[in-house]
Amino acid sequence: MGIGEKLYRLPHWGPLLLETTIEQEFVDILLEKGNESRKKNLDATKSLAGMIDNEYFYEDYESWFAPKFNTYINLYKDALVTKWMPGYEMNPSWTLARLWINYQKAYEYNPFHDHGGDLSFVIYLQVPDEIKEEFKRDQGKHNNTGPGTIIFDIGPKSPFSISSFAKFPQEGDLLIFPAWLPHFVHAFKSDVERISVSGNILLTP
Repeated sequence: MGIGEKLYRLPHWGPLLLETTIEQEFVDILLEKGNESRKKNLDATKSLAGMIDNEYFYEDYESWFAPKFNTYINLYKDALVTKWMPGYEMNPSWTLARLWINYQKAYEYNPFHDHGGDLSFVIYLQVPDEIKEEFKRDQGKHNNTGPGTIIFDIGPKSPFSISSFAKFPQEGDLLIFPAWLPHFVHAFKSDVERISVSGNILLTP
């Protein structure tokens, strides 16, 4: 980039957070199998940070999840070695250490936390219109990023720097990020249920 005869560049800085979307077929499978876990009450709340009453572990996910998710792990690895850290050699195999589904209701939230493993992700399966309207109405109203947003934060605010990233998710959105990256999720007030899936990934050289 440049202004007049002066050239300049803006180096990449901070952790690599990848945003993409998954296909509807994958969304449907995650919803179906997540609802099965809910019916069986495979409770995950004691193992998770979320102030959410309905969180459940998936079972027998190795056979159906990994083949579909491998495409998105490859996207992350490609972005890392071609755009974020050119020349960095990274081609590990990966395994899913944990996979769970969240049924978030009004006034529930995720406090500031991080994850175990090497990479983590969140996939949004259902975002009711009521939450979307609430976000449009109240975004910035209380000096925050708005109801239902997820916020990643790597440190205190400092002059001339960006230390956080906020996103209001839509159905099918997928975020992949380093497991150590702290994040939190604002509550919403609408009397509906938002459904998301999260998991932790281990990398093996």
